Amino acid sequence: MGRGPIKRQTLAVLRQRGVPVQTVIDVGVLTGTPELLATYPDRPHLLFEPVAEFAPAIAQAYRNTPHQLVQAAVSDSDGDVHLRVASILGGGQISHSYMADEDPEATRVVPKLTLDAYLAAHPAPGPYFLKVDIDGDELKVLRGATETLKQTSIVMMEVIRYEFAQRVGYLLEHGFVLYDLTEPAYYDHSFWQCDAVYVRADLHAAHFKTLDQNLDRRLYEVFDGS
Repeated sequence: MGRGPIKRQTLAVLRQRGVPVQTVIDVGVLTGTPELLATYPDRPHLLFEPVAEFAPAIAQAYRNTPHQLVQAAVSDSDGDVHLRVASILGGGQISHSYMADEDPEATRVVPKLTLDAYLAAHPAPGPYFLKVDIDGDELKVLRGATETLKQTSIVMMEVIRYEFAQRVGYLLEHGFVLYDLTEPAYYDHSFWQCDAVYVRADLHAAHFKTLDQNLDRRLYEVFDGS
């Protein structure tokens, strides 16, 4: 099978190439991130998930992996925040949660923190793999993680089409290179979202070649779905 936009394959290449990761920070873990568990089973996972109902499933999914669950929302400031939970799956199963300072549809109030403040108080060994998927407020997480990003080697973040340039551009401005766009999702046959994976620029240069470095046509691949 050739190289393709498949998340497990994307992460496996990063591990095989030796891009350093000492701690996985997973913001918006829901019930677990199986691709990160499969790629980094021997690294501690620091998990942030404000929806308390997911805690039993998280404990089960990470039972064989060193981890810590922090039941709080991550944003660009510390305090409390209204949280609205919703389901797009039917049957009442929670699938999404949204932060709002004041929201008449909010069902609960939860603690809110920044990654910089949390890690200052609870240090974790770097470099970090930082994954962010919180249904719309991903940039707030990054804005509260300026110091954390300095110790981060890889970022994986959900990007939606109407915020694609903004989210990609933010990390490019902070010293990262776009490494891959994985598992694109479509709505009515039109691109809607995907996960973008970034590698810190100096590490990308150390572990990967680029087209302007003595072009080797054998390294150029076009994904054809096979």
